[in-house]
Amino acid sequence: MAELRIQPKKSSPSPWLLVALAVLVLAAAAYFFLRPDPAQEPMPAATPVATAPTDSLATDTSAARATPPPADDSAGTAPAAAGTAPAAAGAARASLLRLSDPLTQLADRSDLRDDAGIREQRDNFTSATARLADGDPQASLRPGLVAAANLLLAVQQKGYPNLETEANALTLQASQLSGRDATPAEQAQNRAYFSQVSSLLNTMSYPARDVL
Repeated sequence: MAELRIQPKKSSPSPWLLVALAVLVLAAAAYFFLRPDPAQEPMPAATPVATAPTDSLATDTSAARATPPPADDSAGTAPAAAGTAPAAAGAARASLLRLSDPLTQLADRSDLRDDAGIREQRDNFTSATARLADGDPQASLRPGLVAAANLLLAVQQKGYPNLETEANALTLQASQLSGRDATPAEQAQNRAYFSQVSSLLNTMSYPARDVL
């Protein structure tokens, strides 16, 4: 009888091993097919610019508010404008007081001092400017302005008949003055008055016979 050779049955591989191999194959396939394209990868975000802390901004703002604005020409003009009237009034007062010596010398001239009308107007002028000479800030300029014009008119009537028009115009001009020097209009009127007085004084500084 033939001898039957019995070989031992080989053990089949474990099903878990097959499952693990399948998982590895699927994972490798997923990696190669599903990985992102390097060209499509997003650029790294730029580094944010550092900003100043809120507290520092608040400090700067408060400092800016605390800093006074630069002086404005119009704001600086206000104090200067406020001082214009007293300065101008002082100039008019000084101009009137400067008339004292030339008017007195004119009235005391040898060919004029014997006239009663000239002496009277001389005294009126001296009296009208006495408070101004004493520095009284409340003294009005008008009495002195009118008295100076009247004195020149008296001198004209005594020895300068050809200056009648100018002397009469001056007295009329003096009667229209307010005695103040605060507004531009008043200042212009006063300047015109003093200009006319200077013109008459210059002409009357010559003897009457020499004036044509």
